[in-house]
Amino acid sequence: MLQSDSLLSGYSVLIVDDNNYMRSILRTMVSGFGVRSIYEAADGADAIAILLDRRPDIVLCDWIMHPIDGNDFLRILRRDEDSEVAKTPVVVITADSRRSVVLAARNAGVNYFLAKPVAPAVLYDRLRAIVMQGDEPIQARDMAQLPMGTRLQQHLDVMAKAKDSGKVRKKNTD
Repeated sequence: MLQSDSLLSGYSVLIVDDNNYMRSILRTMVSGFGVRSIYEAADGADAIAILLDRRPDIVLCDWIMHPIDGNDFLRILRRDEDSEVAKTPVVVITADSRRSVVLAARNAGVNYFLAKPVAPAVLYDRLRAIVMQGDEPIQARDMAQLPMGTRLQQHLDVMAKAKDSGKVRKKNTD
């Protein structure tokens, strides 16, 4: 266990991934963080139904799924007429971390973007950041007030500066 399991024990998480093994890994991680209410969906369509029925506090979502992928899921979610549902925090966890995918996720309204394989400590830090405001945990129903994509934009800015400075070079695919 990385931290006290009491921080996340009052929150519910929906895990959306078409790979059963990946859902199992994420379930093990978040239950290890103290989360007791964990829901699972194999694609974006199932996730929307579970989200509307169970109203989880946080969603962990893969980007590449069928028939509804992470991008479509986020766009449907962010346009929901219930503002509490529409502002549910979403962490995209995917193996496809190309800049175009990160930008598409940001534009769709993701809160955080993590590349697979994801380290438990990194996932915990993102979940902690979602539920904390300053030094105090915020109530699950108040999480809808969090700004979308702020940290993601900061990350993209750092990456762009590193690329411009020559510290990061584009991989040669030839």
